[in-house]
Amino acid sequence: MEYFWKENKRYLIAVGAGLAFLILYQALVLGRIRGAADLAERTRKTKQSDLERKMAQGVPTEESLQVARRDRDLTRKMLAAMAPETAFAVPDRFQKPKSQVKAYYDDLLIKLTDELRDKATNGRLAFPPTLGMPDTVTDDAVSEMLLRLAVVDRLATLCIDAECEKIETINPMHGADQDDRSSKKSRFLTKYSVFIRFQGKVDSVFRVIHGAQKKGSYLAVTQFEMSRPDATKDVFEATLAVALLKVDDKGALDAP
Repeated sequence: MEYFWKENKRYLIAVGAGLAFLILYQALVLGRIRGAADLAERTRKTKQSDLERKMAQGVPTEESLQVARRDRDLTRKMLAAMAPETAFAVPDRFQKPKSQVKAYYDDLLIKLTDELRDKATNGRLAFPPTLGMPDTVTDDAVSEMLLRLAVVDRLATLCIDAECEKIETINPMHGADQDDRSSKKSRFLTKYSVFIRFQGKVDSVFRVIHGAQKKGSYLAVTQFEMSRPDATKDVFEATLAVALLKVDDKGALDAP
């Protein structure tokens, strides 16, 4: 044994050193690498579990947020382009004055009623006794009432110009409750709805519908029905609801 040691001393020392190096390498280097790998794997699994949990709870991922932002930007561009197509150019007389707003509104309502009644008489169209506006209007509500009055003026004028035979009723406050709720939810779109029931020949009815959607004085048709009460006469009864749309393409559209 002693002889074997003497003859192979250098070789055995080299082998022992190599084994020691391997043991230390396994313990210090590979052990740390494995530990880091195990930690990375545990971290990955934890993040994956968190992501799956958030997705199950409806929390969007970064990728879905990027897609949503892209769609939002495209929608904004589209809506901005559509806004001029749905605009209603409000005549100056229906703009809110800087002072004496209530007196101005009351005076305009009287004048407009007389004007439309005279036009209807000249056009041989039976006209209702009033325009259906509220009896009492506060200063804060004048702006809205003026816009609704502008829609009434537009619809009545369309019926007269289309040579309709009769306007039975006008309701300028049609859907006011729904319009108010919609306006509170959205700062992007505000609408003012008006309802009218009228009679005339079929071509007269559709001239009114077509005129309501004319560019520059656009009114969105939200309801339309037509019937023929007397089959022996070429006279149709139509009910029409339209909405003046105020679009702010920079405003926010809130979720309900």
